[in-house]
Amino acid sequence: MANDYRPLPDGPVLCDACAKTGQDVEMEPHHTLPPEAHEHAQREKAELQSYRCPECESIDVFRID
Repeated sequence: MANDYRPLPDGPVLCDACAKTGQDVEMEPHHTLPPEAHEHAQREKAELQSYRCPECESIDVFRID
């Protein structure tokens, strides 16, 4: 996972992995950050939010501005 997290989109959060297969799947807020994202948030004093795809179960982390 990258250390430079994308900003949270204004609209629905769509799964990039599912989009590659032609599906538009809206991700759901996930309450637990992956360990590396949690460490980054503490180190950089950044607010991050993770989202989980209900179809493929991938997790993406976004920066909240």
